[in-house]
Amino acid sequence: MKSDNFTVQVKDNGENLELFFSGQLTINYIQKVKEAVGEQVNFSRDIAVRIDNPDNLDITFLQLLQSMKATTEKNKRKFSVSADLPNELDSLVSNAGFSDLLNSNPVNS
Repeated sequence: MKSDNFTVQVKDNGENLELFFSGQLTINYIQKVKEAVGEQVNFSRDIAVRIDNPDNLDITFLQLLQSMKATTEKNKRKFSVSADLPNELDSLVSNAGFSDLLNSNPVNS
């Protein structure tokens, strides 16, 4: 799903689902991001999330990732997140206590 403010892409590579998030990953758009995830994601598969060049992100997006991780692991599947964040967003993630979530190992490793 692509809007003017954010993008959610899902690719099925056979072994797992890859989700790509970019743009404004904030409370203003979180409901639409959540709807896009709900429509496109099968949580009974291994999931690899890639946060790619976000314009911004906030705690609501990190909480969505945490919820996705919990749902995936409840289904006994693997969940990973990789992100290259600018320093200010990296600091936000760290200060909010979500560093472990974004430093998880990729599914394919």
